[in-house]
Amino acid sequence: MHEIRVKVPEGVGGEIAAVALSLGIEEASVVRVYVHGPNRPAEQVSVEVSTPLGKAFVDAVMAHEQFDPEQCSITSRELRAIVSRSPVREVTRPMVEPAIDVFEDLWQLSHITPSYVARAFSAALLLGYGMMEDNPIAIVVAALFLPFLSIVLAVSFGLWSEDVGLAWQGVRALIVSILCSIAGGLIVAALHGPPMQFHAFQKPLLSFGISAVIAIAAGLATADDAGRRYLIGVAAAVQYAVFPVWFGIALVIGFPDAATIRQRHMSPLRPEIGTLN
Repeated sequence: MHEIRVKVPEGVGGEIAAVALSLGIEEASVVRVYVHGPNRPAEQVSVEVSTPLGKAFVDAVMAHEQFDPEQCSITSRELRAIVSRSPVREVTRPMVEPAIDVFEDLWQLSHITPSYVARAFSAALLLGYGMMEDNPIAIVVAALFLPFLSIVLAVSFGLWSEDVGLAWQGVRALIVSILCSIAGGLIVAALHGPPMQFHAFQKPLLSFGISAVIAIAAGLATADDAGRRYLIGVAAAVQYAVFPVWFGIALVIGFPDAATIRQRHMSPLRPEIGTLN
């Protein structure tokens, strides 16, 4: 459920409200506001609707001839409840999220900040320890902090939408995460010492199947209010992080033969570890 607010020049609010009503939205509020900075009057149109109606309204507004980002703005807020004459069954439909919600959420999650680096590095340390001891609890807990899912989605959504800036931001964040994972594995191996107890790498074909299922679930959950993205993130994060952490460990304790390296390069964790949540 969403509240969508559209700020438009004075005199345009009625047209935007008419767009909302034409989509089947039962009511739209229009209030007059004064925008400081540009120092001009404006009108703000607000609707409180189900997620799919919110997406339809945003798409229609952005396609409207009067919509100009230089003078107009759209904000989207997720609501916990709406009590109105609309049937609960209809107002609680969770798909599909407005595109602006998805893309700006991915942008926010892909910014490289001190907190981002700290989360990636601390999770890599914990994952490295879990692999050295073959401790599934440590591995799954590490997955809660690993930021791989959101940045891989940022790259894929950026490429799909031809948003080069989002895709590049995702690539930069992915490089940082990989470097943190390698460094975490290297430090854990140096402090712990050989051998590494974890050997649950799967064959490439099965690994591809596991990753494909997780990728489909992650893509759908991104556009779904009820998608439980954090649980899918646990499953996906370990799939992406296990190899760079293993690579860091191998820099200290040594690499196996070339055939084993090729297999591990394409292999995530066994299913009961990778999808535990």
